[in-house]
Amino acid sequence: MDTALATTRTTLRTLAAAEFTAEDPTIASAPYQQILTVLHAASTGMRAKDICIAVGVEPSPKHVEGARARLKRLVSRQILTETEPGIFALAPKRN
Repeated sequence: MDTALATTRTTLRTLAAAEFTAEDPTIASAPYQQILTVLHAASTGMRAKDICIAVGVEPSPKHVEGARARLKRLVSRQILTETEPGIFALAPKRN
């Protein structure tokens, strides 16, 4: 029994280490991928509320603020830009 537990711990540590040392593990999660997909299809910048509606999430204040926090995180990673206060768009491609 102790051997199985030790093996499980080792496996989990290995998986966690790979996840946290990945180039950007946060952006790989489903909510971030949905946001990026919506913004790739958009011709102009979008507000957090509009992104919630586009991904099929109720635009309640709680969900809009959660989306805004994710959008701000993507801005800080230079994946998005905030062209005007509250308007988010994909950042220009860097060469």
